[in-house]
Amino acid sequence: MPSEVAEAPRIFTKAPPWHGWVTADTFLLSLASGTFTIAALFVLLRPYEMDAVTRIAFYVVFPLMLGDLVCLVADLGDPLRFHHMLRTFKPGSPMSVGVWAISVFSVFAFLAFAAAVVDAPQAVVRTIAAVGLAPGLVVAAYKGVLFSGTAQPAWRKMRWLGAAFALSAPSMGAAMMLAIATSTGDFSAARIARYILMWLLVLSALVVRRVMGRPGAVGHLSDLENRAIILRTSLNYTTFIVAGLGLPIFLCIFSRGTPSVDAAIVALVLTGALLSRHYLVMLPHQS
Repeated sequence: MPSEVAEAPRIFTKAPPWHGWVTADTFLLSLASGTFTIAALFVLLRPYEMDAVTRIAFYVVFPLMLGDLVCLVADLGDPLRFHHMLRTFKPGSPMSVGVWAISVFSVFAFLAFAAAVVDAPQAVVRTIAAVGLAPGLVVAAYKGVLFSGTAQPAWRKMRWLGAAFALSAPSMGAAMMLAIATSTGDFSAARIARYILMWLLVLSALVVRRVMGRPGAVGHLSDLENRAIILRTSLNYTTFIVAGLGLPIFLCIFSRGTPSVDAAIVALVLTGALLSRHYLVMLPHQS
């Protein structure tokens, strides 16, 4: 009798019940942490030249964090028990590290906001920026690490997703700084923000390409069994690279400080960040 070879059981993972609240959470968190990071670097490296735009940025960061915390708590199955996540700290758990980093970063976002309101001395602002920079950078990368550390096939193949978020957040922050500088007529600050944004977008494009991997590469998204998802995701991320990254890079290079061009750059960067995050959140529902 011919021998029968038992096939290994195929494991199916259930898509998480994540939708619009999680998209808003990832977007607002990246925008808040990225804006704080860029503003903090400006405070530390160019404290007087960029003083006006950084103080406005600190006005913006705390409300963004409040909006993010609302989205984060609203998406929980039992929102009233959100504080239970802070009862323990597990260094080996990305979620535990991320929740604590968000909590610490929220404190510094508030301190920066208060310092801007009371027009605190430059030394105080620099201290807040220097100490708050570390949790801000952790928060920037946190969501990408969390996604890639789950059991979802579409996410766990994206090993460079943490790096992609770590670059996307300051890119969004640089876009916010460009918007503030342009709206206040500070064209010197706008030129600096535009230059930084351009190089952050170039690095983001390279990392997003690494996220996608190459056909047949083990450990990348292209190693998934569902080729329809691979094709659709590749198409969407190619569109994102061209429209959300490539076009803003082109405009940054050839912009002469025209406010309308700067507005287009900001709109493209932030819209691309929002749509790419929404597609990422909804990716498991397509399998």
